[in-house]
Amino acid sequence: MKEVSIANVRAHNISPYFSSAYSSNNDALLDINNRITRNESGQGLSWLEILCDDFGHRKVGSTALEDAIDWILKTSRAEGLSAHTEPVTGIPNWVRRHDRAFVLKPRIHRLNVLAIDGSPPGTVEGEVVLLRHYDEIPTANVSGKIVVFSQDWKGYSRTAKYRKSAEKLEKRGAIAVLVSSVTPNSLYTAHTGAGARGSKIPAASIPPEEAQMIGRWLKRGISVRVRLDITSTNLPEPTSSRNVILELKGTELEKEVVLLAAHVDTWDVGQGALDDGGGMAAIRQTLLAIKRYIDESPQNRLKRTIRGVFFTAEEQGNFGAKQYFADHRNTSEKFVFGVETDQGAFRPKNYNSRFEFTGKENQKSPMSKVVNDLNDLGYPISLKDSPSQGQLKYLADTGVPTSIYVSDRGDDFYFQFHHSNADYSSVFEAEDIDQTAAMLAIVALRFANQ
Repeated sequence: MKEVSIANVRAHNISPYFSSAYSSNNDALLDINNRITRNESGQGLSWLEILCDDFGHRKVGSTALEDAIDWILKTSRAEGLSAHTEPVTGIPNWVRRHDRAFVLKPRIHRLNVLAIDGSPPGTVEGEVVLLRHYDEIPTANVSGKIVVFSQDWKGYSRTAKYRKSAEKLEKRGAIAVLVSSVTPNSLYTAHTGAGARGSKIPAASIPPEEAQMIGRWLKRGISVRVRLDITSTNLPEPTSSRNVILELKGTELEKEVVLLAAHVDTWDVGQGALDDGGGMAAIRQTLLAIKRYIDESPQNRLKRTIRGVFFTAEEQGNFGAKQYFADHRNTSEKFVFGVETDQGAFRPKNYNSRFEFTGKENQKSPMSKVVNDLNDLGYPISLKDSPSQGQLKYLADTGVPTSIYVSDRGDDFYFQFHHSNADYSSVFEAEDIDQTAAMLAIVALRFANQ
């Protein structure tokens, strides 16, 4: 990040929308930025490493998730943050067990499988048919066959549908499906995720290397036979969990809320650092830095409430977010803005980093000013319109402006680790969490005090 002098901050009039407490001190944004990236540097990553190393993955229905939630509450309260939970019920409870798959012909080879969420158990054996494109499903002869998808990477939103193909293939008579993992690059990693709930045939992911190997055999006219033994299963009773809420109360308009969102749950592989422990760590660091800043200078009080929400059961289909916004719909609260980080809390290195915004044109102007502030502070980040708002779509649908932070590493790089055993805290450097937290702090302060 480039060095920015206080004189330069003043020259750019960084904070014209702050309340009187802030407008009298145009150094506020630089101060909070330096607090996070210099004085308190590394605190977010240190917290994330403990979370990930000591609790492991945090899949819904696991003791690890609920223990991690208790720890988040404990550590946050110990540092002076207001922290509580709100219940989320009726969550599908699929559990991974000991799944195996083998190529039997033309040679014995154990496949590196990860069952897809919702896959029923089953032992099947059959000849393989390879498909490369989703639109082949309606016409391909797959009856009685095990389908292997070996698709090209076209970005996550266009490729994830292959992981959700089991129901359609079942209707065509397929007996199982193996999907090349939804990733742009692989070091023999299988990637799990949602997609097989409701299907009656086993469904699993395999590394792209294995899907491509099967494709090469078939291209040479060699038939391939595979056996799957999937023991993962859907438990009959749904499970429950908790959303985690951390907040700093406003002093003038306490019921008006600026929302910072991430999710606390993960899949049951790796540590869930990238998805989405880093987002939680950045938001928590944001809140702590603002709290300390206010504690040291009480005149710099917040006008509105800044609230961090770590939703649960995001991976199962945004159950936590749905519950939260349903519970808060008919209350005296008013959400004024929401921002989410769930595509990797990486520092921005170029202008492919962006806030993806949804809202009316007049609602966009304040966010444009925030982006200008960040640019003046040396952050290469842009603003882009996007209808996709992740967990905040339920808020955006009510007319509240929202935005998602996506770093330049939040596209292809992120998905090399996403939903895989490679998702460990070592994917981050301290500067990643620091700078993400600093940007979120500037966004939050702008909207809290405008």
